Amino acid sequence: MNGSESAGSAIWVSSVGLDAEQLRAAVDSAVAQVPHEDVVVVGRHGEAETVGRASGVMVVDDDGASLSALLASSSAKAIIVLRWGTLAPGAVTEIEAFLRNNVGVDVIYGDSVTSNGAPLFRPLFSPIRLRSNDYLGPVVAIRIHVLKAIGGIDRHAARSHVLEVALRAHDAGSVISLLPVVIAREDLAFNDFSDTVEAQRAAVGRYLAAKGVDARIEEVAPFVRRIRYDVVGAPLVSIVIPTRGGSAVIAGGDRVLVVEAVRGIIERSTYRHLQFVIVADLDTPVAVIEELEVMCGDALRLIAWTDEFNFSAKMNRGVLAADGEYVVLLNDDVELVSPDWIETMVGLAQQDGVGIVGAMLYFEDSTLQHAGQVYVGAVAGHAAFGWPGGQNDSIMSLSVDHEVSGVTAACALMRRDLFLELGGFTLALPGNYNDVDLNMKVRTAGYSAVFSPWVRLYHFESKSRDPKILDSDLLTLQARWAGLMQVEMYSRML
Repeated sequence: MNGSESAGSAIWVSSVGLDAEQLRAAVDSAVAQVPHEDVVVVGRHGEAETVGRASGVMVVDDDGASLSALLASSSAKAIIVLRWGTLAPGAVTEIEAFLRNNVGVDVIYGDSVTSNGAPLFRPLFSPIRLRSNDYLGPVVAIRIHVLKAIGGIDRHAARSHVLEVALRAHDAGSVISLLPVVIAREDLAFNDFSDTVEAQRAAVGRYLAAKGVDARIEEVAPFVRRIRYDVVGAPLVSIVIPTRGGSAVIAGGDRVLVVEAVRGIIERSTYRHLQFVIVADLDTPVAVIEELEVMCGDALRLIAWTDEFNFSAKMNRGVLAADGEYVVLLNDDVELVSPDWIETMVGLAQQDGVGIVGAMLYFEDSTLQHAGQVYVGAVAGHAAFGWPGGQNDSIMSLSVDHEVSGVTAACALMRRDLFLELGGFTLALPGNYNDVDLNMKVRTAGYSAVFSPWVRLYHFESKSRDPKILDSDLLTLQARWAGLMQVEMYSRML
């Protein structure tokens, strides 16, 4: 692209973490697409000055004052920040066309490939995920007038400017969008990014503090953080479990499913302000009811179910009878793994815009059953289904809290008032897809579904069982939501 064709983008090439060869490749990829005067090397690290002079581009410090001065003097319409990689051929053309054709979008990021050509597909904009992982990739573009409107460059955010700006822009109401096109080639042979990792942790900490969110930030891996949100107050959490008191052979021993599920919660949960709402069929053995009464004491609310089987109706009845500010929708064939599951789920549910929170579920053999729902072609499935425990995708989705298309009601938490406001589970789907319908109601009401890998339970549903999904179930779901369930854009690598 020559200067006359440019739509006015300036490219800021970050030198952080790059050796001379990597930086030279990044600068070359930039000057191949915009005039030299529109390219700036940011950060006088390593051989940045030498590379800048050789390439005929300006070099500036990455401190707030230098970047603010550069921003103030720029006549460009957008800044394209290039970090650890090179621009793909035609990337600037793609970015500028997207900005022209989507006037309501303020910040964009895109897909990339590794040095070996493997794709790195990114999800739709995910604000909860962004706090835990700067997943935006090597190329992020922002309209200059938007950057100026939100206060410009933060002088405290050296080495974390992109993440800090994205967090602040989102809170200011800016629209951040995925450009689902490969616009960069990543060099994953990183040099020393330790200062950047710490800078990002500090930026997230300042961001949360400014929002009045109390949380502890723990480093899981480079650029991957676990955020432990403190629960505000001590809300009562009602755990709603439908059951008929059935038994199954688990790990070679016979167990009454609901009894062992409740026992595990009582014995292992670190959150104590709990209520158990058990919706039990009439044929539930008396001995099971008596054991639940002994274990739960005053924390038990027992609801007798006298009608024919309808999972949706049973759950709705349980939620109506619950006293908690939050409800956990839970199957009876589970076993708790994470003692702090309630704190994790409530902490996430108390974040702005979050409507429903789900868990990581394992089969008995420790392979994954559920890491969020995926919706493709108006059919729902489970992300990471059957993966070995410990496996991850290329952008560390199974190590961070993140938005998903939906979560299974085998274990999900919601505010009770939101569940009721949305009408709960539809009675038109008595056995299957009722949770998909609920997730779609949550999302169309403007809330998000969030999956947490830190909430872990075994789910003893058989991998080989016949789910007995009726054609009428699928038709009912698709009649409601087919238009919004065609393309999965949250779990693109699962």
